[in-house]
Parts: sequence; C-alpha cells; structure tokens
Amino acid sequence: MTQKLIVATFDNLDVTQRAARDLHNFEKAGDGFKIESGVMVEKTADGTLHVLTQYTESYWGAVIGAISGGLIGLLGGLPGAIAGVAAGAGAGLAGHALEHILDKKLTSEIELELRAGSFALILEVKNPPEYEVENVVLGYGGKVFTQSLAW
Repeated sequence: MTQKLIVATFDNLDVTQRAARDLHNFEKAGDGFKIESGVMVEKTADGTLHVLTQYTESYWGAVIGAISGGLIGLLGGLPGAIAGVAAGAGAGLAGHALEHILDKKLTSEIELELRAGSFALILEVKNPPEYEVENVVLGYGGKVFTQSLAW
C-alpha cells in the first residue's frame, strides 16, 4: 500500500473546486484510490493560510490529518502554525516530528509556488494512481507536488 502527500496549487478558487470535485469523484469510482485527509486552503494577502472549511468539509469532512495540519503550519507562518497544530492535533504529531517526515526542499518549493491569492489542495492519500492525480491537476492549470509517506 502506497501512501503519499499530494499538494496541488491553483490560481483561483473555481479551478481548485473543480479539481477537488474530480479527485473526489475519482476516489468514489472505487479503484483503490483513497483520500485519507483533504483540505482546501487559500493564501491570504498577509501570507497566512486560511482553511476553506465550507469546501473542505463537503468533500472530505471536518477532520484534517496530522501531515496536512503540519504542512499548513509550516507554510502559514505563526498564525498558520497555530491553525495547523489545531487542525492536525488529533493525530498527535508534534512540529519537530514533521520536520523528519516532510522534505524541506519540497516544502520550500510549495511555499514559493503558493503566492498570495492562490489556493491549494493538500491531500493525504493511499494507492494514488501513477498519472491520474497529476492529469487532473495539470488539466486545470495547477502544479502538483508529491512526497511518499512512510510510517
């Protein structure tokens, strides 16, 4: 069983919602692809990440995974760190533990790509198909970042 962190960045909310819908529908198709945790975020003008709860919950529910919550904290500055810790607190991973899980180069690349006014999907997935997720993201003009997760 393969587990991955997938971050997809987009320039506007509309395409982010469309990509989320397509990925959600792909998961429902029952081919083994499973989104364990998903969250939609917006990077605001002040540089913080804002979780778009109304969209996140309609696709993946209210629980945000520890890796996703930790990444929100790393990318969102101090306010993001507080939100990220709160979001991922249920799984019990501390910030220093996340440093050993998340690739620093990847985190830096995501931070550069996620500019003010842009949006992202942060997904923790099982059994992602090799090209399907990338095709969805690229089809909407987004950029995709992935990292294998080993527990």
